This record gives sequence, structure tokens and C-alpha cells, in this order.
Amino acid sequence: MELHIRHLTHSFALTEVLSDINLDLHAGETLALVGPSGCGKSTLLHIVAGLLRPSEGTLESSFRGIGCMFQQPRLMPWKNVVDNIALGLKGLGIPAGSRRRQGAALALRMGLLERDMDKFPYELSGGMQSRVALARALATRPDLLLLDEPFAALDVGLRHELYGVLREQVRGTGAAVLMITHDLMEAVRLADRLLLMAPHPGRVLREFMVPRLQERRSDDWIYGQTGRLMRIREVRECFGLPLQREEGDHEADPTAADDGGVPGGMDDGVRALTGASANCAAPHGHRGGCVA
Repeated sequence: MELHIRHLTHSFALTEVLSDINLDLHAGETLALVGPSGCGKSTLLHIVAGLLRPSEGTLESSFRGIGCMFQQPRLMPWKNVVDNIALGLKGLGIPAGSRRRQGAALALRMGLLERDMDKFPYELSGGMQSRVALARALATRPDLLLLDEPFAALDVGLRHELYGVLREQVRGTGAAVLMITHDLMEAVRLADRLLLMAPHPGRVLREFMVPRLQERRSDDWIYGQTGRLMRIREVRECFGLPLQREEGDHEADPTAADDGGVPGGMDDGVRALTGASANCAAPHGHRGGCVA
């Protein structure tokens, strides 16, 4: 199963929000879209989800089931925690008793408590609502997960727990993940590849590969690789950060930077694949990250 996007452009009225987007995504792979607000990341996710039709270009997908988590939890206010999580299971025709058991089990995996099961959305904190929304996206065991900043509202400890839940889901089902994040460190931790997007209009500037298998990515390695990305001129310009005086021509390619003490050296460090939105596709046979 795979997703192919070619020369995709989208406009709202006269405003072009996406321009010439090209990407490929394969089963078992995690692809992170990173970039500042307003570069069309959420619009692209909505197009992949089938909620918007692109103005131009082609999108071909052989994924059968899609699970979505949007920026806002979008829970049904008249349903409690378990029923919100099990909403997709109801659509699949799963009997009520079975879907409630599955929903409750997922809620516990997300760090919710037994006493939370019958609560309604207005009784939940923002972080709890996000956990319910993520559980709902995972409940149907989709082939493709679309995640729009899924961990932004969570504290650090719970965020790391849910990173593990996501890894387990990908490992267990072979699902592909297309995720949006503003957090470069999160992208380095979770993704096989990163697409750096810029605004006005939204476009892909560069693609980076993270070849080290996810279970081998220590915190020190992740911090070092994120720091390396943050020294790249296009990354700093894209996020509106001041250019550093010590930046030189070698910063155009992270594979040219020194190791900086990062465990593992250059063999499995973050590296640039493309310099523009030409054809952002995984190298043939590459399967890193979540699919160990």
C-alpha cells in the first residue's frame, strides 16, 4: 500500500496555499511535515484525508482505512470517553459490548483512568481530550494514520508514553503515518523522513532522511541530530530564526557537518535527500524509524 502525490496545487479563492507538492508514502513508514504556521500542512493533510479536493495535480492512494487526528480533538459532546473512542468501531459494525471493551482498553493505554470512562468532553482537560482523539484514530487499526500535531497539548511525560503507543501501533499493523509537527525534535524522534515546508505559498523546500532505526535513537542522539538540523540555513530561515555567524557553505548539506559527538557518527545521522519539491520519495527499499 502506498500514497503518491504529484504536482499538487491548491487555492482558496484567489489565494494559492499549496504549490507543486510531490511526495510518496509507503506502508510502515512515518513521514513528518515540518514548517511554520501558514505553510499549508493541515490543508495537505485534509486533502489526503479526502476532505478537500486539490485544485490541480494528482493523488493516488491504495490505503484502505484512514484514521485522522486533527489539531482540535473534535470529540462528540454528547458521547462519553469510551463511546468517543469507539465511534469508528460502531461505523464498522462492531457489536456494542465489544466496541466498549476495546474503547476502554485503548483509553487505559492512553493514560486515562477507570473513573474517566464515563466522562463527557466538557469534563476533560485539553490533554485528556487529545488522548481520547488519538485513541479514536487508532481504534480501527487504520492502514494510514493522519496526525495533525497529535502531542502538542500533552505534558512531556505523557507525550513520551504516547510516542511508545504510536510506535507499537505502526510495528503491529504496518500502518503508514503522515504527521504534522512544529517540533523538529519530535520529528527526528518519530519519523523516517522529514519534509521541510515553507509558506506563501506552501511548498516543500527540502527532504531529510532519518535512517537510524527508532529503537536505536537515544535522547542524546536525537538532541544532537535536532541541533544539526537547526544549524541548516533553510531551516533557520523557514522558522524565522536569525542566521548564525558561524554558519558556512557546508551547512547547506547536513551530511557535510562534523559528528559533533553524536553517537553513531555519520552513517545513520539525519541527511538531506532533495533540495526542492522535485520528487520527495523514499529511497527504494528504505524502511527505518518506526518499523523496526
